[in-house]
Amino acid sequence: MPTDREKPSVRSQSDALPHLTRNGFNAIHQELGKIPRILLIRLRSLGDSILTLPLIEALHKWRPELELDILAETPFVPVFEHHPAVHKVLILKTRQQGDCAGWSRPRALWEIWKQRYPAVINLHGGTTSRLFTIASRARMRMGQALHRGSWIYNIQIPSSSDIWQRNSIHTVEHQLTVMRWLGLPLPGEPASSLHVGEDARRRIQARLKQAGISEYLLIHPTATLATKQWKPECFGQLGDLLFRRYGLPVIYTAAAHELPVLQKIQKQSKEIHSFWADLPLADLFALIEGCHLFVGNDSGPTHAAAALSKPVVVVWGSSNFAAWHPWNTLYEAVRSDLPCIPCPGYKCAVYKEPKCILDITVERVADACNLILTRLTPNSP
Repeated sequence: MPTDREKPSVRSQSDALPHLTRNGFNAIHQELGKIPRILLIRLRSLGDSILTLPLIEALHKWRPELELDILAETPFVPVFEHHPAVHKVLILKTRQQGDCAGWSRPRALWEIWKQRYPAVINLHGGTTSRLFTIASRARMRMGQALHRGSWIYNIQIPSSSDIWQRNSIHTVEHQLTVMRWLGLPLPGEPASSLHVGEDARRRIQARLKQAGISEYLLIHPTATLATKQWKPECFGQLGDLLFRRYGLPVIYTAAAHELPVLQKIQKQSKEIHSFWADLPLADLFALIEGCHLFVGNDSGPTHAAAALSKPVVVVWGSSNFAAWHPWNTLYEAVRSDLPCIPCPGYKCAVYKEPKCILDITVERVADACNLILTRLTPNSP
């Protein structure tokens, strides 16, 4: 199938803004223009956290002096901790994280209660994030009107499709809805810049040097759902093919609990590759930053590669391509055209197995890699 790309479309700020009077907009706009700080609540996934960065950058560009604090869970702190637009990261431990850095839920509620933020934007909408919204005691409590329990917000953001006046909305645009709705300035193509820590960069450079690797291709073969994960054996065949064709080392990465996927790939690979499942997230970002090409499923690391402006080949499964495709980078997406796509993805409701991703051939993905690498190096084979 041909690659689909949807470039962000930013409509005129003079478009009608529903559900609030002009006087109401002016009052909110003026208040936001004066407050010294704001709390953004961004809980849960890696991909969602990364796709929040354009909102952070747009707010910072609008008011560089505005202190932007982020409430994030421990695993996703590296997304924000080195970003120059972020003033402070408030770290929330999940119940499974034991002695990791961060606050327990009761401690976080108490600390946020003490801060008395003038404004809060809830970007998650779940039960936990609503508790923190209430605890902030903010005069301006913003969240999506469609959120369950939206009564806690005294500024309710209408649906993204209403504000953007179209149904096809990328997650980045969804996050930016609050700015568009309130008439705050938006860049023509909102950026998503992931910033890598120097310590992580040094660790990865040392590890690559020890392995005798300089230029390399990076494959991250895992995803959170089976309907979004291409076959490990296909990723193995792809790595062999890319190594033979381009002569570049291939590094496979995964989280520690996903090690069995890498072991399966290593067992059936015919070439010698590197398999790293021991990288903390900050180091994974540094490794992605240095790669020549990133290949993966629809996953958080794929969004990280896009936010690091790396060329990406993504093998697409069940999820909504319009909402989740790689943002603002050179990419090729290999995907099916089955009429059941998109779906929630927790299981395949139509076939015995998720054909949307499992029927994609190695040849198609290799061709997509070749398209990208040829553009990067016109004399590539």
